[in-house]
Amino acid sequence: MFFRFSLFLFFAITIAIHGYSDYDVDGVEDSVDACPYTPFDVLVDERGCEEGKKYSGALTLLGGTITGIDTDTDNLTNFLLFVNYRYYDWDISLSTFNEIQNTVSDVPDTFYISTGYSFKLSDRLESKVSIGTKQSSLQDDYYFMGNVDYSINSEQNIYLFYSYTFAQDSDTEVYDNFHTYSIGTGRIFTDYWYSALSYDFSGSNLSYIDDYQAMSWSNNFLLSSQYYILTTYSYGLSDAASDHTVSIQFGVKFE
Repeated sequence: MFFRFSLFLFFAITIAIHGYSDYDVDGVEDSVDACPYTPFDVLVDERGCEEGKKYSGALTLLGGTITGIDTDTDNLTNFLLFVNYRYYDWDISLSTFNEIQNTVSDVPDTFYISTGYSFKLSDRLESKVSIGTKQSSLQDDYYFMGNVDYSINSEQNIYLFYSYTFAQDSDTEVYDNFHTYSIGTGRIFTDYWYSALSYDFSGSNLSYIDDYQAMSWSNNFLLSSQYYILTTYSYGLSDAASDHTVSIQFGVKFE
């Protein structure tokens, strides 16, 4: 369950901090601003960076817990550490899930790595494509991810996320490839709060396990120009999803 939820969470991280804003008031939208925290009184180029200053990229660190809550079983809690480095339109992400509390089943620690490219299709339409791999002691998977984000106006956006996973067999099990998608909408309510609702679906990598379905509510709270908190709540709509999944992450960005 956590692998399928993790794909949605990684996407929520991207979407929640990608909603339209111009935090440094330099006239360059943050979604395409290579230097989103430059002082407002500094002259910037078309990418939002101080004129004449060399851009060295942006590093984002994020960590927190994910808890799956089921009425008929014990809770399952994992710790997530997420690291992303972005250089203009390219980025690379590293993340790991480590078990904190688990009396349900033997869930191995898992490591993810992915790289992606973002591009604007128009003034209102943006997209990103990524490839990645999941590594664990149980099995390895490889996946492709893509999303499109359409800005209805300066405060509201709608988005579609899709991924396809090439599941590798383990020593004891033969796994099926599966696809995942999410469709949702988000809104900036204040300069410090972005909120999004989505329907999430993921096929199963085993024929005898149900598809994953859930409704999710994600919120990104800016504490300052550098620090933020991301929360996600998912309500399970199928047996493959936990009844409730709660995630809270604390993030910091350096550039």
